[in-house]
Amino acid sequence: MAAKDAQFIEALSVLSEEVRFRILSLIASKGELAAKDILEKFDFTQPTLSHHMACLTGASLVNVKRKGRFAYYSVNKDTIDLIASGISSLNTPSKTTTPEKKVKRKAAPAAQEPSEKIKKSKKKKKKDKSKKKKKD
Repeated sequence: MAAKDAQFIEALSVLSEEVRFRILSLIASKGELAAKDILEKFDFTQPTLSHHMACLTGASLVNVKRKGRFAYYSVNKDTIDLIASGISSLNTPSKTTTPEKKVKRKAAPAAQEPSEKIKKSKKKKKKDKSKKKKKD
């Protein structure tokens, strides 16, 4: 798997969590936000926000800039562009991808004539009867 594909998949998995998507949307709408400003908009604790921000920064969705005790977050436009192009590529077939190899399937066994099926089933019944007699 290409590195870009791996980054695309990781970013989508991080954004699949509703809270993280909402945090990213909030940051995108403001341009840059301090962690304390993000925390004011949500009903969870600072450690929970730190966890979500670590996920967002780990997937390169958000850039972090530290100024003293405060952390300021902004959207990583390169990753957003990667996601947008990855999604739009699903809409048009790519000429660079190679088609998957076709798997050869075994031919279905030839259909037996009805008379052969009947003969086989009669033989099985006879064998079953002989087994029962031996047990008695």
